[in-house]
Amino acid sequence: MSLGIVSCSDFLEEDPKTLIAAESFYNTESDARNAVDGVYASMRNVYSRWWMCIDLYTDDVVSKKSSNSWTVPMASHTVSPSFQLFNNDQSAGNVYFDWWTGIGRANDVLSNVKDMTIDQEVIDLIAGEARALRAFYYYNLVRAYGDVPFIVEGSDFKVQRSDVDIIYDEIIIPDLLFAAEHCSEGLHDGHITKWTAKLILSEVYLTRAGTRRTSTGVFVTGDESNYALARDMAKDVIENSPNTLNLEASSTAPAYGVAWEKGNEFSVESMLEISYLPIDGIGNWMTREGRAANDGRNYWGNNANAVPELFDKDGNNLNNTATIEELSFPRTNNSGIYLPTPNLYDEFQDGDERRDFNILTRYDTSSGDIFLTQPMYRKFVDIDVLTAVEGSDFRYAGNNTILYRYADALLIYAEAQNEADGAPNSEAYDAVNRIRNRAGLDDLTSNLSQDDFRAAIYKERRCEFAGEYKRKFDLIRTDRLTTATENINIIWTAEQGSFKDLSTAHIDFTGQILWPDNEWLWPIPQAQLEINLKYGWIQNEGY
Repeated sequence: MSLGIVSCSDFLEEDPKTLIAAESFYNTESDARNAVDGVYASMRNVYSRWWMCIDLYTDDVVSKKSSNSWTVPMASHTVSPSFQLFNNDQSAGNVYFDWWTGIGRANDVLSNVKDMTIDQEVIDLIAGEARALRAFYYYNLVRAYGDVPFIVEGSDFKVQRSDVDIIYDEIIIPDLLFAAEHCSEGLHDGHITKWTAKLILSEVYLTRAGTRRTSTGVFVTGDESNYALARDMAKDVIENSPNTLNLEASSTAPAYGVAWEKGNEFSVESMLEISYLPIDGIGNWMTREGRAANDGRNYWGNNANAVPELFDKDGNNLNNTATIEELSFPRTNNSGIYLPTPNLYDEFQDGDERRDFNILTRYDTSSGDIFLTQPMYRKFVDIDVLTAVEGSDFRYAGNNTILYRYADALLIYAEAQNEADGAPNSEAYDAVNRIRNRAGLDDLTSNLSQDDFRAAIYKERRCEFAGEYKRKFDLIRTDRLTTATENINIIWTAEQGSFKDLSTAHIDFTGQILWPDNEWLWPIPQAQLEINLKYGWIQNEGY
């Protein structure tokens, strides 16, 4: 009630003791660093919980039957512009707005850092990181939403939407080229390096060479000359960056998986990794969202009291006497919003070490304890949370999220070289075989045709990057989104190690729902469309 008698002028009067104007803030090198570090926060926020929705109900990711009702439109492919995921509803995240927050912050850094009286090399470094982040945020926006506003100064987004190609040509590519020249030379430590920028740029070129649907619903094929650009940029990363593949296994993960273990953050393979801390507001929620059930019943046995037969890695019977309930992870919180499909399981060859790491059903600790679960993505979960380590919390776990790795450069090079030159060369085979050999597989069959090599690359990308936010975008740029998702196996059976036939997918999803053309893109959030009608905004075709 007391607020009712406060005048408008009381609200509008600024208190100089509590506000810092830009011209007062940008004074020291530390100020510049703090400012650009704030740009990274948008990436942390989006990936901490909701960006995996981009892959939801592809052939890799489903939600469980009892998951939150807001996933139902994605299961039935009836997404609308008012769908809560897109409309600044904190209960469902901000997969649109947070990108723009980051772009606005990047623009603020760029407009202020250029006039600072500090070393020019530091100015260029800070500007390089800000421009790389702005490019990455725009890259995600145009792939997810199509045409978007062209904003390179300030954060006033009340302008018309610009064509995707303009955003690529005038923001994304120039920004990444600048970052590739001015960012740091070393290994990735959480900040963008020149090699991070080059790797993202190689993927940008690969994407632009492929197919997409425009905001007006037109199916277009990109310029094939981009394959050569992708090839050369990825080769530069492979040959000249300080990064390489992790090749040493641990007691709890194959070499492929050690980058996701605690204590191995920012490994030599990591090229863009988001750091999370087990603190409310800056932690990772994906452990909760990526867990299917409280225990492993139905997959490991008929009920919680069943005693499963267990073997060690050499095939020796462990003569287990514990029940499924006794072998469950201590912490039981789960949402099951992002779960792997048996269709993905079937993609892996026998002996591929990536399968049982990516699709976690059993976890053996270094001390010999065994935990059983229904299938879930290992990359999403913090083992400390699942095992109830003191101080851990499912609402803000401390496991990092890896977005780009040295493995990306290898497979981008192999794919782009095959497309650019009409057939795979020895270097492309070498790149693929480095990936396969690390996973415990033999070399790829030699002397493949261009088409067969292409198919092999598609398979390797799916197995290598499972759960890394790449599946839908890969299917779009290679014109496979419809065909790859028209008949998805969603029933876990004995062939995939399940004790009984088990579906972890939402009841509205049959695995045979044709992916509609309009859902190649997400809709512009309805609230944003309505406030920008006077600037000529038109909803994406089909919504």
